[in-house]
Amino acid sequence: MSAAARRRIAAAQRKRWAAVRKGQAQGKSAGKAAPKKRKLSAAGRKAIIEATRKRWAAYRKVSGKKKPTANARKAAMAAAS
Repeated sequence: MSAAARRRIAAAQRKRWAAVRKGQAQGKSAGKAAPKKRKLSAAGRKAIIEATRKRWAAYRKVSGKKKPTANARKAAMAAAS
């Protein structure tokens, strides 16, 4: 590729980046605020936890598996290593 072609490509790239930066600067000055983050209430979190426990209980009832205890997990990890 010739030096002139590289210069044309570089100039075009600089022009594209200038347009992007200009758009970003205008977007910030326009005052378009980002949407507020949503927070999960304590009651909502509790409801999700209870529903999850209920689903797992139903799964364990169908599969016949029992809820693993901390000691059972430790023993399984020790046996694996």
